This record gives sequence, structure tokens and C-alpha cells, in this order.
Amino acid sequence: MTVVKFDHKFSDAWTTFFRFNKGKGLLVFPFDFNGIATQGRNIVNRPNVGVSLGNTVLLNAHTTLDLRLGYARGKEDNAPWSSGFNLSSLGFPSQYVGLVQQQAFPTIGVSGFTGLANSPLIGDVGHTYGLQANVSHQRGKHVVKVGTDIRLLYGNFFRNTNPSGTFSYSNAWSNGPSALTPAGNTGFPMASFLMGLGSGSLDNNTGVSIINKYYGLFLQDDYRINSKLTLNIGLRYEFETPRTERYDRATRGFDRSATSPLKVPGLNLLGGLVYAGTSGVDRGIYNPDKNNFAPRVGIAYTLMPKTVVRAGYALHYIPVVGSVDPVGYSTTTSVVTSIDGFTPKDRLSNPFPSGLAASTGNSQGLATLVGNNISFVDPTDVTPLLHTWNINIQREVFSKSLLQVGYVGSHGVHITSDPQTGISENINQVPSQFLSMGSALLESVPNPFAGIIRAGQLSGATVQRQQLLRPFPQYLNITRNLPTFGSTVYHSLQTKFEQRLWHGLTTIVSHTFAKNIGDIGPYQNYYNRHAERAVTSFDVPHRLTVTTSWDMPIGKGRKYMGNASKAMDLMLGQWNMSTFSTFQSGFPLSFGVNTNTLFLTGAGGQRPNVIGDPKAGISGSITDRLGAYFNTAAFAQPANFTFGNVGARTPWLRNPGMNNLNLTLTKQFVITERLKVNLRASSFNLLNHPVFSGPNTTFGALGQFGRISAQANLSRQTEAVLKVIF
Repeated sequence: MTVVKFDHKFSDAWTTFFRFNKGKGLLVFPFDFNGIATQGRNIVNRPNVGVSLGNTVLLNAHTTLDLRLGYARGKEDNAPWSSGFNLSSLGFPSQYVGLVQQQAFPTIGVSGFTGLANSPLIGDVGHTYGLQANVSHQRGKHVVKVGTDIRLLYGNFFRNTNPSGTFSYSNAWSNGPSALTPAGNTGFPMASFLMGLGSGSLDNNTGVSIINKYYGLFLQDDYRINSKLTLNIGLRYEFETPRTERYDRATRGFDRSATSPLKVPGLNLLGGLVYAGTSGVDRGIYNPDKNNFAPRVGIAYTLMPKTVVRAGYALHYIPVVGSVDPVGYSTTTSVVTSIDGFTPKDRLSNPFPSGLAASTGNSQGLATLVGNNISFVDPTDVTPLLHTWNINIQREVFSKSLLQVGYVGSHGVHITSDPQTGISENINQVPSQFLSMGSALLESVPNPFAGIIRAGQLSGATVQRQQLLRPFPQYLNITRNLPTFGSTVYHSLQTKFEQRLWHGLTTIVSHTFAKNIGDIGPYQNYYNRHAERAVTSFDVPHRLTVTTSWDMPIGKGRKYMGNASKAMDLMLGQWNMSTFSTFQSGFPLSFGVNTNTLFLTGAGGQRPNVIGDPKAGISGSITDRLGAYFNTAAFAQPANFTFGNVGARTPWLRNPGMNNLNLTLTKQFVITERLKVNLRASSFNLLNHPVFSGPNTTFGALGQFGRISAQANLSRQTEAVLKVIF
């Protein structure tokens, strides 16, 4: 990293600065074993450059102007570790090799076994131009601030998360007693892999070039009403222009009511993709959201000497980044393992004998990619927002000490993503009321699209009956990306005690007791999202942190050996010891099944049934429970054509929590007035406590269900750093 900064003072009322920075980040991710196909192994380069110019001008005794201009450029350059790998050496035909966008070891996952590869090909370049200006004016009891934040964002993005394809294998094609009546706990995933029968897909992607503009305005008044009461009132307005794609390669929603150009006797087909910038359609992928006013209010009141009450409320908007969907220009072709669900068709040895779905761009309009999986962003989605509020009491207990107890809450509206899993909606799920048809859903019936759709699963002579029961039967899955229909609620009691410089010791102890609830996926039934409301995947009921910093009372000018010689002080004096400890509850668990017996096309992942107490008979430390973290007998495979009754996440059963202590010793050796040496020795996870990964929660996973098989943290690590300052 190179940083150059120049400061200049033109006068007592005008100062300026110029800063230039340039760097290059190189990330090499950890891997489980050495080899060309190590899971997740890749190399990431992140070169970046930035320029900033700032001016601060004192307009008069009460008014200050601050003006800043900036430019930043960054690139995400990611290549799989196996780039250039010869796919023919694995036995793939030359026809398949010619379809991939870059040769690399394919991503392969077999249930119960360590996966192979899974590294993306990424070339993302972003440019940001910014202008920030604000004026601060003090008059009487008021300090008024007004300002603006304007940004111009350009992006050129190309991504292919699995450039040589991704393939996964479960026991679905090796279970029994027959393909018509498979049992969830039979079969062997490796047998399915050896037969080459599973699921898979290959992407053929096109880069996109996007632009959007951001405008922010704010006004704030800090009003000191009297010596006890201060009021902060503010209003912010934000507007982000809908993103546009330079060459109009982006979709602008899926028109559910449009008459399909596909004419099939006996079917009244509706729906199709709409493209931005075509046929009079707006170039922006969203409708403009111009109502983003964000008020803020805060109050601080001195209740009595040494006691202050503070409260506040704010509304925040959360801009959605990315989301440009070049469907038709970028295509995903799925392996057609079977047409009827029972008879094998394409295998791993030649997964795409008919080639890939054609990249037709927007030339086919509403008929784009019929017969395939498609995705879109709904242009009516609005900007996600978050209401936050808090009230707390601060009290000075002892000299230089502070005790704070408070309530903090929030409510998210139009939330679009869980930070860990993300959310999407399949609008082409077969309606759940048809589950009453049972096995009739799986029956093969004459395909009305035969001869009309010429590639993929809808090109054969027959289809499953349930395909024709989809809302839009001419498509497979229709995924609405980043839908803004989620909501979250957060409540917490937060306590903090802080003691500063007591005999050289500073301590901060913080505890949070909280609950976070939301309906932000993953969904089992897209038509009943309310049933998915549960604690969020990042819900943590208890979190305790203890931070200490102790200037040891030994050495020149300190309590002990205060008159020590320079040699003794260099050796024994001026040491500082600091610790940081974290104790935290585990995250809630999410369950699934190894074999889906829901048989409802387009639905989310099926979950098991709870038929007993998952905690029954389970005791002892986590180390004692690695082979059976919970009572696996309390779960069962749902009956065919039924949803499981386990919630999206379980507050009553969680991952192992955290118990971690870090220790750091530091000392500065003053050799001469100009020469100093700084020594720092740190030990992370000092007590070598393991934090275990979550247990396997896939019911029917052979010998793995309920078992913990990995450690989430690193064992004790110690480092020493010596820095010379001259």
C-alpha cells in the first residue's frame, strides 16, 4: 500500500489537503488438503487506487464550510486455483470442453464427502466519484448543519461462479426399494456419483456495465435547551437513481399478466420477461423510489448529578447494490437427468449432449428462454428501510467509571436479504393445494410443448403432470431475486461497565441479551412465507465481552522500580498487558432432508418432522457430544407429499457457542530520543478452547446426522512483532 498526503494552509481561514493511495491486496484462501481440486481454493487480487481533495473554509466566526472531492477504483480479480486444467483428462468429451468459459476443475459435491473445487471466476471493476459538502453554523443555543453527498457509481462486472460446471450427488438415484417409492434413509450418494446421476448446471455468462447515481441531503439542529437538556433533530433525504445497463442487457421484471407469444392448444399461457430500454420500457431496472425521507431525533437529559438519560430514534434506508440481471445474455443450462423423474437420461460422462441454452439476448421478447429456468428483479421493489430506537441510562459509579443500561430495538421493513443466506422467491412453484393429488403429480402425461420447445426438460414427448399445474408451465423455476418483502424485529437489553485508569487498569465489560426475529428465508413453501417467521440465522441471545488494558506498575516513573536504571527499565519496565475475551451463544440451527419426499416442483427445501424431544438423553460437554450433538431419534422423514414441521430456524437448538480469550503484551524500548523499538507479542485463543462447527442437520445423511465433524476456530496461535521507529 502506498499513501501520499499533502496538506497546505493558505490562511487562518482556509486549509486544504490532497491524498493519493494505491494498493494491491492478494488473498490466498485456506484449504483442507493440497491438490488441484481442493474445495474453495482460489487466488484473489484486489488492486485499488484512490484520490481525494478537501478544503475547509472558515466563512465567518460562526460558519464553517467543508468541501471534498474523491475518486476510487477497485477491482476484484478472482481465478480458480485450477485455472487451465485439462477437462479432457477427466474423460469429458471435447464437445463439453468447448462449452465452458474457462477450463478449471468442475465443482463436484457428493453428500457425506468433502467437495471438490468450487472456485469462481470473477472480474469486477468499480469506479466511484464523490462530492461531499456541508456547512456548520453556530448561533446561540443552536448548532445547525446542512450538507449534501453526491456519488456517481460505475461498474463493469463479470462473474461465473462455476466456470466449468457444478454437479451434486445424493442418494436420490440409488435409494429404494424402487424409484416410485424411494425411502429417505436408503441408497448411497457415492453410488449415484459413480452412475453419474445427479443434478448439475453450466453457466454461460455475459458481463454487464452499470451506472447509478446517489443523492443525499441532510439538515440537523443540535439545540442545547438548558444546562440539563439537549435536543438533536435532523432530517435526511436519499435518492438513488435506478441502475441502468449501458447496452440495455438487463431485464426489467417479469410481466405476469402479459399474453405469452407461445401458442399451445388447450393452454392460456401468460407471463414473460420484460427488458429495460426496449419497446418504450424505462431503462432503469427499478421504478424510482422518491419517498426516502429519514428523520432522526435524540434527547440527552441530566437526571441528577452523575446520571444522564439518553434516547433516540432514526430511520435508515439500505440501498440495494448490484441486482442487474442479464437473462438471455447470460444463461444457465441444467443437466437433464430425467424427463419423467424415473428414467435416467444425461449422465456426468456427457452432461450436456444437446449443448447449452441459446443466448438470444432480448430478441425473443416475452418468449425469451421458455422451457428454462429464469430469474428477474421486480421493478416495483422499494428501498429497504430500518427503524431503530434506543433509551439508556448512564451513571458514574466510582471515579472514572461508567455504568450504562439500555434498551435497543429495531424493525426492518422491505428487507431483501439475510446476511448469511440471502433470499429469493420462486413464483413458479406448483401451488401447495395440489399436494392432495399425491402420486398423480408425478405421472407422465403427453407434453403439449413437444415440438414447440426444442431443448431442455420441456422438449420431450412427456412431462410430469405437475409441470402443467405451474402458474407459468412454459418455464421451469422463475426466481425473483432480492425481493423486498422481508421484515425483522430486534429487541435487546444492553449493559456496559467501563472503568478507566484505576491503578493503570482500564476495563470494559459489555453484555447483550437480545432476540432477532424475521421471515427472511429460507422458505419451504413460497406461498406461505408467514410460516417461515422465526429467529434469524444471526440471532444471538447472549454475548459477553471483557476488555482489559493494564499498564504494569513497574519501571521508570511507575510505582515499583520508579528510579530504575535505563538498562533495567529497558528490560523490565513499561510493559502493557491487554486481553479481549468473548463468550457468546450459538446461532440457531436449520434442518433439511437428504431425500426430498415432498415431490412438489419449485418448492423450497423440505425439512424433517419433529416427533420427540431433540434434547432428550443428551448431556455432558460439547466434546462429549460430538458424535450425537442432539437426539437424532426425535426427527423423522415427512410422509410423501407433505411439508416438514420443523421451523426455518430453531431457537431451542443452536450451534456451539464461543469461549475465547486473546492476550497481548506490548512494550516500547526508548533507545535514544530518535530511536525506539516496539515489541508486541500476541496469543489468540490463549486457552486453546475449540469452537466447534455446527452439527450436520440433514436428516438421512448417512452416519452424519447430528454429528459435529469440524472446528470453526483456529487453535492457539502466537505471534511476535518487532517494529523499529526512527
